[in-house]
Amino acid sequence: MVVAHKVVNLPKGKRAFFCGDVHGDMDALFRAIKKTGFKEQEDFLFFVGDVVDRGPSSAEMIEYVTCTPGVYCTLGNHERMFLDALTDPMYRETYIQQRYGGAWIERFSETELNELAELIMTCMSIAITVQTEQHSIGVIHAQAPDVWSDVEHLSETKEVQWLWSRSQYESIKTHITKGVDAVVHGHMCDVMAVKGNHIYIDTLHRTGELTMMEFDNIISCVEEIKS
Repeated sequence: MVVAHKVVNLPKGKRAFFCGDVHGDMDALFRAIKKTGFKEQEDFLFFVGDVVDRGPSSAEMIEYVTCTPGVYCTLGNHERMFLDALTDPMYRETYIQQRYGGAWIERFSETELNELAELIMTCMSIAITVQTEQHSIGVIHAQAPDVWSDVEHLSETKEVQWLWSRSQYESIKTHITKGVDAVVHGHMCDVMAVKGNHIYIDTLHRTGELTMMEFDNIISCVEEIKS
């Protein structure tokens, strides 16, 4: 079972950034870092999951988000596919197809892949709460619960919804997750969008550029929609 939830309390005066789905494209990540002025070792950085597959640097991204101080990452559906591919040979055949982008695993030994899997299982979580004195932001890959505290109660069914479902994003009804000011998501392969108190930042596939947003800008976008 993967870790369900982590809480990160931001020290006063520290900056925090949120980054969309990288999919193994470290060049895009470096461009976003340069554009935003994120400073490693000083600022905090939160990824919405799907740091692996399709791009050339999947293993490097796993190591970056799990071993860099101040950097955190939620599990995406592609990290889950990677984990499942290591234990299910039939699933592995599907995962390495071009559609899913998992062929990168064939460059590594089983020992190396298991070490990467251990980093994911130990360091990533399904959800993250980023907390300041005034505000809280939830991070989860796809769908969020109606009440944020429900992320503490992980089940197999909920994990599938939270890592895969697009129904919340596609719904014509405005959804508000109670218990946090905003929820940041990836997964949707679209332009940046704000719906209710949800903000979707998986833009690399559609636009060619990662979205990386600072904490205060997330809060401002959501409050603007509410008003």
